[in-house]
Parts: sequence; C-alpha cells; structure tokens
Amino acid sequence: MKRKIATLSAILPALLALSVPPAISAENPSVTKSVSAEAERTGFMKVKRNIGCTFRANDPGFLTQGSKTVWATVQITGCTPKPPDKCRLTVHLANPVYDVDNDDTGWVNCKKRTLKAKHKCNDMVSKRQYLTVGTLAMVYRGVHNSHVFKSRQVTLFCA
Repeated sequence: MKRKIATLSAILPALLALSVPPAISAENPSVTKSVSAEAERTGFMKVKRNIGCTFRANDPGFLTQGSKTVWATVQITGCTPKPPDKCRLTVHLANPVYDVDNDDTGWVNCKKRTLKAKHKCNDMVSKRQYLTVGTLAMVYRGVHNSHVFKSRQVTLFCA
C-alpha cells in the first residue's frame, strides 16, 4: 500500500501539470479576450508579439423596424501600429443547426473594416434563433493565426 501511495504521489504532480494549459509565450500566436460580458463577441488576436488586430461580432438583427432582412456583421475594429501583412475576415449568419448566409473578404490588407451577411425572411410569424459567427485569419511574415468568434444567440421573428 505504501508503494502505491508513493507511486501515486510521484505521478500526480505530472498529471496535474499536463492538465494545466501551457503559458503563452511572446513569440507564439495567441488570442487575448476581454473578461467582460462581451468576452465571446470581442477580443484581440496576435500573430506575433505586438502585431495583431481587435475584432467584434455584432448580434444579428433588423436594420429598421419594418425590415424583412436579418443582418449579421463582424468587424475588425483596429490593428496595432504595425499591422499584420494580410487578413481574412468571414461572417456567417447562422442558426444553431445550419449556416443561413455568409460572406468573405478574401486575403486583403489589415485595417478597420465591417463585413455583413444578410438573409431575407420568408415568414415573419415563426420565431428562429440566430447568431453571428466570424472568423479572422492573419499572416505576418509567414506566421499564421486564426480565430473563430461568435455573438450571443438572438430569437427573431424570421424563417
């Protein structure tokens, strides 16, 4: 029994070390999120140390009260003074089961931008849940990083 306890006490710290995520080094790409209520919707992503962009996913909704079109928007809200070489931003208007509509910028220069996806409602009687899902990919001198982020789920009269 003492031998089993000794073995377990020797193995346990190693198992605990494996369960803790590794520390993010300055050279490794990483995603830093705010700890506010908007943690899922906003954040900052780095490609390398001090090089990256901030992003945001807006809740889907109607532009005007009488509109029959649901819009989903994602944004690059800013980049570091020395921006990444190229960025690719995609937006998906989705419900929990499938993708309703999407759009993609392709690989372009990194700067502030807004990308929109729209869906024309066929039925304004049924309620459905929608969310905005965005993807931001960046490249800086051959180093790649990407991140998928989403908005809150919103229930709208649209089918």
